[in-house]
Amino acid sequence: MGEKAEVLSSVHNAIRILQTFSTSERELGISEMSVRLGLAKSTVFRLMKTLNEGNLVEKNLETQKYQLGIAAFELGFIVYHSMELRRVSAPILEKMAKSIRRVVRLGVYDKGGIVYLSKQYPDEDYGTISKIGDRVPVHCTAIGKMLLAHQSEKEIERVVTDPLTKYTNKTIVSPHELKKEILEIRKKGYAVTMEEVREGISSVAVPVYNDMGKVVGAISVTGVKSHFYASQIDQYVRELRTCSRQITDRMGMDNFV
Repeated sequence: MGEKAEVLSSVHNAIRILQTFSTSERELGISEMSVRLGLAKSTVFRLMKTLNEGNLVEKNLETQKYQLGIAAFELGFIVYHSMELRRVSAPILEKMAKSIRRVVRLGVYDKGGIVYLSKQYPDEDYGTISKIGDRVPVHCTAIGKMLLAHQSEKEIERVVTDPLTKYTNKTIVSPHELKKEILEIRKKGYAVTMEEVREGISSVAVPVYNDMGKVVGAISVTGVKSHFYASQIDQYVRELRTCSRQITDRMGMDNFV
């Protein structure tokens, strides 16, 4: 077996080990997993040692068995939170999209990119790009810039100094100009892009907070450039902020249900 194949096999078996745990079997021993998975005890022990070092599993010193660790909980919570954010926001954003007759999106930050969790649109869709689950750059989208503005200075520096793709002649690829715009976004509390990712398409975004006041995502309105004159942008921002508060309130209420 080649080195690459061996690594893939180890990863596959590590995933199988993690999937062996369940709500009815929260703790498992090396021998149990070995029999259940058809793996040698030495293989299970080696993989459990690696998973333990990554805090994905931890050993109960009293029973000498293993259980899922804090890192597994953190990963699960991230997925749960994203699903919950999408579930709560969907009817709110759908109502807004039909009211203002524009495309409305929800996105979250992910290591220098944006992942769209929801896209609501009126009867007529303007052919805007991106689908649910798509990963898009931060530097040329309203949601991206909005969320980048809420990252640490170290993360911002890392993102803006990476090579930035120029999609149109209005895409900002200069680190200095992008950081300057981030400061402006922080001051205004919303982000606007004008034909930066696709000609003729513009968008505006505001942050979404959880009930602890932390930014957990952003929502945006997207449409043709002719619908993004100054007074119209102000209206979009007001509508988006109302939706953002409703999502925050709904998330907070669900935490006590």
